[in-house]
Amino acid sequence: MDFTQRLSFLKHHEGELRLLIDMIEEFIVLKDGSGKWILANKKVIDTYCLASISYQGKTDLELAELIPELEEKFIDNYQSDEEAWYYGSSFKMEKSLFDQHGVEHTWEVIKTPVFDDEGNRSHLIIVSRNITDRKKSEELLYQRERKFRVITENMKDIILLVNSDGFIQYASPSYEKILGITPELLKRENILTQVHPNDVSDIQERLDKVSIRKTLEHKFELRLIDANKQYRWFEANCSCVKKQSGDLEYIILAAREISERKQYEHRLEKMAYQDYLTKIPNRRSLMESLPNLIKDAEENEKLLAIAYLDLDFFKQINDTYGHEIGDRLLALYVKRIENNLRETDKIARVGGDEFIITIEALNSKEEAVKIISRLCESLKEPWKIDDEHMLLTTSSMGVSLYPTDDTDIEALLNKADIALYAAKNNGRGQYQFYSKATCHIENSNTKTTS
Repeated sequence: MDFTQRLSFLKHHEGELRLLIDMIEEFIVLKDGSGKWILANKKVIDTYCLASISYQGKTDLELAELIPELEEKFIDNYQSDEEAWYYGSSFKMEKSLFDQHGVEHTWEVIKTPVFDDEGNRSHLIIVSRNITDRKKSEELLYQRERKFRVITENMKDIILLVNSDGFIQYASPSYEKILGITPELLKRENILTQVHPNDVSDIQERLDKVSIRKTLEHKFELRLIDANKQYRWFEANCSCVKKQSGDLEYIILAAREISERKQYEHRLEKMAYQDYLTKIPNRRSLMESLPNLIKDAEENEKLLAIAYLDLDFFKQINDTYGHEIGDRLLALYVKRIENNLRETDKIARVGGDEFIITIEALNSKEEAVKIISRLCESLKEPWKIDDEHMLLTTSSMGVSLYPTDDTDIEALLNKADIALYAAKNNGRGQYQFYSKATCHIENSNTKTTS
């Protein structure tokens, strides 16, 4: 059945079809190839005030003359009809119309041109749908999205939406401002590829916890990589968005950068374990490291030497030249000690001019003697503070050995201290190893350093 036959069938059943299309709330119009109106349903007739005139067989331009108050609408119809014919396929557009109560409505219009076998214009089918409510919803959604966009573009926090597998579905514009990575590059990336390797297992555990329990996760810290491949610290929390079914839809991760705070905390922690003047470890740091040094020596069956040392006559130097010169002397003292130790040896300041050196992985006492002897000799050289001050002083040292002298840390430190005072009593500028044989002190350097 060709189009002409179908049209004849429609005319034969016009009564039934008229009832059908008049019940439809959409606009339905049929025009011929020259633009003359053939058929319109009741919704169109009422809206365009066509009930009182014979509209069939007339074009939109002719109807515009008959109904001048709607002239603009009919001219618009004519122009858009021509566009549909020009494109030769379904043409979609939107237009506004006022109903009989003066209320404006938005309509979505689809105009479909039909051509005969020879390519000539045959008929134009026009169907319009009232989309006023949809447009209002779209406008409301747009306004909400606009507010959300303004917030996300100007906030200092990062917002991420990830699915249950950790893949990023959305990243706020602030991500680029803070980390230099555009949100588009993050889509379909797994959040675990953006965090520090040491944080991966913790973040995975937290995401799993939120996914399973569908609850809020309290604040936690993580490191995210930036465009320069540097990791930055963030404080974050995550919560879930559920579907109507109760299943998990997204996990929301909100994070605020705390790199400055972490740097400050690091400085405070460093200060807690570092001597403020010489910048070497302090007593607290030493006491926390000694158990590990003892453990390593035990496991590797090596000796560990603990040397207690100080500057001879340091109080007199302070009293004579002042504390500023004394502080500068201590800085030079530490520098010279470090230059005469192995890379594995460590020094800590435990008091005013009191220091402790740990010498690891020794095979024999003789190795310790060699290192201590060389160090002791180097500390006898003059100390040039500036052009005005050339100080002459030495350093005394007391040494205990693990496990030879003891296995207890406090006992080893105490015995090194006893050996130090023995060195001072024997003339200063020398070292003494703790010994049980002769009054607990072995003067192994009496002949060579006195």
